[in-house]
Amino acid sequence: MNSKIAIAVLSASLIAASLNGYAAAASAGFKDLENVPGQAKILALHEKNIVNGVSAVSFAPQSPLTQAEALQLIVKGFKLDEKEQTDALVALNTLFPSVQESAWYANAFGYAHNSGVDIPQNVNPSAKITREQYIDYVMTGLQAVGKMPAIDVAAPDIADLGKVNPAYLDSVQLAVTLGIAKPGPGKKFNPAQPITRAEAAVILYNAVDNLEHADADRDQGGVLPSETAGSGSYASPGNGKFFAVGGLSRALDEHTGENVRYRVSVTLFQNGLPIDAESAAGAAELERLQRLGYDIDYAKAWTYRGDREKADYTYIAAVLTAEQLKSFKASATYGYGFDFASNGDGSAIQGEQGVITAPKTPRPID
Repeated sequence: MNSKIAIAVLSASLIAASLNGYAAAASAGFKDLENVPGQAKILALHEKNIVNGVSAVSFAPQSPLTQAEALQLIVKGFKLDEKEQTDALVALNTLFPSVQESAWYANAFGYAHNSGVDIPQNVNPSAKITREQYIDYVMTGLQAVGKMPAIDVAAPDIADLGKVNPAYLDSVQLAVTLGIAKPGPGKKFNPAQPITRAEAAVILYNAVDNLEHADADRDQGGVLPSETAGSGSYASPGNGKFFAVGGLSRALDEHTGENVRYRVSVTLFQNGLPIDAESAAGAAELERLQRLGYDIDYAKAWTYRGDREKADYTYIAAVLTAEQLKSFKASATYGYGFDFASNGDGSAIQGEQGVITAPKTPRPID
């Protein structure tokens, strides 16, 4: 996922008032939502004809969601069926052999696919969908309608983050950071566990709400963050590999042949997954690089963490020449991603005079 979502301030009192109204109406609708977390949000989506029950009086909140149901939710929640379509909704079975074009869910697959939702070719519409894949569907669907720039996010506090499929890692981290999804007891996300109908509806509500309020913030002239680097979205380097990405890559081209230094963030990866800079492994690798003579240490910046709140985070910062970046002495145990660091709103991290901290030409906001 290459675009992420801008942050907007949300009035808790207005949301509470709105949701309490739906909660009060529960007795008039589904009879199995009592004491279900997110009951008011589920009813709010039902009121908007985004989610349906399995009958007039039953929502089946604890039943697992299927692939077909997941895509139907996303298409209706983000109104993907109202987007201009560049491809005709035909020959779906050539894209997804298990999808029957006469089935109730066929159009949902077509609209989602044409909007950029990453659906596996071997998808089984009736199969259960996992929490991590549903999050990826939601976040790519949100990206399709959000048209928003990236924000810098610190890795959220998820106990089993290492179990998340790397293909879904970016979506999961961003969803948790924005409060769209939340870990469960023990801060576990349980990424491979089938998601329930209730959980899926609550996550969709949070995503739609985030989109609506980000739109409102933009309409009021709020400042949107630009593309940032600390945990940006790019293919993770393998162990022993390293590369420059984003703004740093552009700056290296801009200053080719010049005797300059770059202040960069250094993101460590192990087996394709990012590791905490302040972990024992991160600290040991930082010490190794310092012994090699690199100008490198911990630094501080701020970012957006869960529920749209600002929080400080620690990252590894280095001041390196182009030659040092080109011939970096990588450990065979880690991969390294180099880019410029910034705060969550896109503001640059200040460095000593004469050190490059950003490219000359900023990346246009899509």
